[in-house]
Amino acid sequence: MLRPDDILYGLPIKEIARICKVDLTTARRWKRGAKCPPQTALMVLSGDLGWLDPAWEGWRLVGGRIVSPEGWAATPGDVMMVQLAQMTLATYREENRQLKQRLAALEYEEQPVPSSDLPEIKVR
Repeated sequence: MLRPDDILYGLPIKEIARICKVDLTTARRWKRGAKCPPQTALMVLSGDLGWLDPAWEGWRLVGGRIVSPEGWAATPGDVMMVQLAQMTLATYREENRQLKQRLAALEYEEQPVPSSDLPEIKVR
């Protein structure tokens, strides 16, 4: 269970009110402990996305970025770009596979070795 003191500590009252969309008076009551905030408010204020789905435990939303437990951050644009990058990579892999097949199918003659009757070149 989330502890209000651990989550609210260090958060300004205005920030609590803004994030939870409550009046400043309500945020002030929560902050001083006169009234306990609802669990949903504590979940949102904690920033940990594990309350949405256990697979996201340790992931946080910070300043418009999603941050992994290891500290890797991504913007919404970064996340959307992953799908495009995967499709592009799949296309390149398929092209590479086809080119390798065509190259293997080609019959080619090895380049002849230079003859040994050429004059010797002296290097200083």
